[in-house]
Amino acid sequence: MNKTHIALTGFLFALPLIVSAGGGAAKSGLAVGEMVSAFEPTHVTGPDAGSKTCPVCKYGNTPAVQVWVNGDKIGNVAKIADALEGAIKMEGPSKLKGFVVFIKPTGESDAKIQNLLRMVANQCHLQHVGLLFVDGSANEAVGEYKINTAASVKNTVIVYRDRKVSANFVNLVGDDGGIKALKMAMMKTCGM
Repeated sequence: MNKTHIALTGFLFALPLIVSAGGGAAKSGLAVGEMVSAFEPTHVTGPDAGSKTCPVCKYGNTPAVQVWVNGDKIGNVAKIADALEGAIKMEGPSKLKGFVVFIKPTGESDAKIQNLLRMVANQCHLQHVGLLFVDGSANEAVGEYKINTAASVKNTVIVYRDRKVSANFVNLVGDDGGIKALKMAMMKTCGM
């Protein structure tokens, strides 16, 4: 086997671990073909900072990525957010939107999560990716988006266009393979 074949084989074996699929893989989020719905998160950073603007309502049919975070490591979230920021800068903010939606843990103050999100935005120099949160796993949007809040599900990534889901990733890892898979999904969805 040559090096290309070995690398490609490794990449293909890694995909089932990050793409939500049948079998033993964790399931979370709206399935491909389902429609995203309106919700009102608290925007901490990004274009809608300081508001409760519905990203789906405001940006309509613009291709977008929502990353729902449920206890993932901040380093991994930062890598995914950074990749989204790069894609938006390349495509332009009128052609692609990105949102990282944190599910605020029960009992955590708004101030604490806002400080955390501002730190991530500053660290990654995010201008176009919005960091936002919903108030706990009981929030209506968590149910409507079918986000699995089990401790084993750290993040759920939903890629959509015209409000229709085109890709879903569960426990996306912000390494080369994970980012490549996300970029491929964005390219297919956005025509990048």
